[in-house]
Amino acid sequence: MFGRFAHFGRIARLYLVWVALFAFSLAVSATLMNLYLEALGLSRSAIGVFHGASQFGGLLLALPAIFFFERIGRRVALVLGALLASGVRMITVLSPVPEVIIAAEALTGFGTVIFGLASVSLLADASTNDNRASIFAISDFIRTGAIFIGSVLAGLLPGWVAAALGLQPESAASYQAVLIAAFAVRLLGIVPLGLIAWQRSASAEIDNKPESSALPDVRALRYLNPRVLLAQPPRVFAFAVPFGLMLLAEALIFTFFNLLLRDQFGASDAVIGTVIGLNALIGSGIALLAPAAARRFGQRAAIVWGTLISAGSIALFGLSTNLAIGLMAVFVQVASSQIARVLYRAYVINVSSRPDYFITSTMIALASNVGPAIGPPIAGIVQEQFGYGPLFVIGVAITAAAALMFGWFGRIVERQQAQAPPALTPVSAVTAASAGSPPVPQTRPE
Repeated sequence: MFGRFAHFGRIARLYLVWVALFAFSLAVSATLMNLYLEALGLSRSAIGVFHGASQFGGLLLALPAIFFFERIGRRVALVLGALLASGVRMITVLSPVPEVIIAAEALTGFGTVIFGLASVSLLADASTNDNRASIFAISDFIRTGAIFIGSVLAGLLPGWVAAALGLQPESAASYQAVLIAAFAVRLLGIVPLGLIAWQRSASAEIDNKPESSALPDVRALRYLNPRVLLAQPPRVFAFAVPFGLMLLAEALIFTFFNLLLRDQFGASDAVIGTVIGLNALIGSGIALLAPAAARRFGQRAAIVWGTLISAGSIALFGLSTNLAIGLMAVFVQVASSQIARVLYRAYVINVSSRPDYFITSTMIALASNVGPAIGPPIAGIVQEQFGYGPLFVIGVAITAAAALMFGWFGRIVERQQAQAPPALTPVSAVTAASAGSPPVPQTRPE
């Protein structure tokens, strides 16, 4: 699979550099932020509100962000959105005041929306049906590999910082120092994004597809017109629902994964960082096997069964009182959900025509933000009132429902496209890497 890396366009390669920097920083903050906030004295419900603040901030500021995006254009938005989101987020670890921390996290939503509009279909635009699953899989491999490194270091660095600066172990100050450094790394990611934004020519072609070698402009404002939005193919909205449910289930449980390990198993920071890193390492390797799973079982079946296995693994983790068994269940959950997620994104794009890439990717992105927005606040309140048990029950039910719903939608779309007139359905293989699985026809030529 890595042999195809040389055939990826410059935009795809630069984006993968950004993915590595962002994922490393994200791993550090994901591992330590809950511990830092708890060390500051925030309650579980307040921590849940913090995690949902960016999503709600993005929702409230979405309209001005869309108008601003239209004003500055996609290329500037790609850089400026990342700068705003990362720069404002630095305030969350520079101030010890809970109200300021939550407000700053909410304000990052403005930059996140702008960056999201600019980048939501970037890999789809920078790839073709022939190499899309390979690019998505390598992107996830790099992302989860960087998360592994960042998570392991995040488990060790606060102790080293505390010893070097004479601070108390597991103190807020030791967590804060590491988090500041992590967000500085995230700001470095603006460099490859800037290089992407400046590339305007089609000088680096991918598989003789000039349109995938430069970043095309997109118009988001037109989709605020209800008539335009409702005129989109039903699959644009249908496939977003199961994906949103999958991430909602994970948000209910795994937002507090580090605190859960500490509460239920008495895990130390080093153990927590190592476990989160191992999760990423497993996900990194499994991401590369996603095309093979599609070859063996077919894309739709691999997604459905991967999601159902994920649901069963969540149930086993919730019932476990033994750390080893619980972690084994988590590792299986990560592996199965990673395969399902990689193939899900490629599948949805491949059953869409190129003009629909932006709106389709946007709907998937919006759906994926629902869980992180409402899941953590709900999970924090439920934990304080009832413990973790109800969260596992809800998470398992939602994940299983998402698998069955996607399978139903996928079967309908494939049947409709198979029955469409041949002139409107040029058939192309899902990916070169997943050749052997049933090809997914497109509704109209690109």
